[in-house]
Amino acid sequence: MNAPFDLFDIAVTVGILLCSFVIAIALTFFIKRYVARVADKTGTKIDDYAIMISKGPMMIFIILFGIITALGYWEARYPATLPNWISLNIDVLISIMSVLIAISVISLILNNYLGRRIEKILCENPERETTFRLIHRFIMYAIYLFGAVTILSLIFPGLVGALWGLVVGAGFLAIVIGLAARSVIGNFLSGININITQPVRIGDAIMVRGEYGFIEEITLRHTIIRTWDNRRMVIPNSVLDNEVIINYTLKDPKKLFGITVGVPYDTDLEKVSAIMIEEAKNHPNVLPELEPIFSVLNFDEGAITLRLLFMGADQGTAFGTACDLRRSIKKRFDKEGIKISCPARYIIGTERSIEKR
Repeated sequence: MNAPFDLFDIAVTVGILLCSFVIAIALTFFIKRYVARVADKTGTKIDDYAIMISKGPMMIFIILFGIITALGYWEARYPATLPNWISLNIDVLISIMSVLIAISVISLILNNYLGRRIEKILCENPERETTFRLIHRFIMYAIYLFGAVTILSLIFPGLVGALWGLVVGAGFLAIVIGLAARSVIGNFLSGININITQPVRIGDAIMVRGEYGFIEEITLRHTIIRTWDNRRMVIPNSVLDNEVIINYTLKDPKKLFGITVGVPYDTDLEKVSAIMIEEAKNHPNVLPELEPIFSVLNFDEGAITLRLLFMGADQGTAFGTACDLRRSIKKRFDKEGIKISCPARYIIGTERSIEKR
């Protein structure tokens, strides 16, 4: 029968664990409250990297070190009382801790470095943002995957070789998994295709499924679109890859926009043309590279349909400009005595039917 545990040893073990948590939290608070302020005033990047490492990996290191120290103390005082999988794998826990800290440090530094580099590149080549964001994600995923495989190989020696043999030999299983996960795989491959071919890019104004919006984010699984009324459309990449998309930004963002109006048949069209073209030229958002174009579209029932075409900087600007022009043209028509046609209904009946009414 095992000897009863000493209350002092229990208190020491718990105290070591509590101390590690308290020290980790205090160190994080101190770094965030004081050291980070000093680092913000310096012009070097080394202290910034040191701050990032201290706030994340250092906290993990202190907590794991406290756990391992507490387990080591307990194992020394009461041998063979811990479960075998703990007592026999303290060295493995140390190795896992080292791998976690190394991966955290590398990912933090590399993520910060790549972020800064990408921002500088995008200042000169903003159209390549989608591609560089994809590369950034792939690099970070590769680091995390390498860390996960390394930790699994430490916990289960020979696991990597067994998994490789399973992948090579289980062809039928791979087919079954592929069929079951065809939606996920399809989205993943479509995401890569969208990022490489770039039919849409981050920031592009597009029309898809009758919705107008801006590409906000493109991941390997889905694309997020911010609509004109500030909603978020989340579209799987496999669906987006098969949709017919109108891209208002690709190649040339300028938009030829038109407004139509109907006037009575006895209206002086030359006067109407001069007014509409003048109002378009006076608007600051109408690009001067294309003269406003006045056209007589059709002789409709009760009205002559007219159209004014103008060039705007982009789809959103052109839409807002068209709204402004409708307002200003209406004011000028009222001032000049020009009427805008509207549907008219005439009721013809006998005198008796009118009296009944």
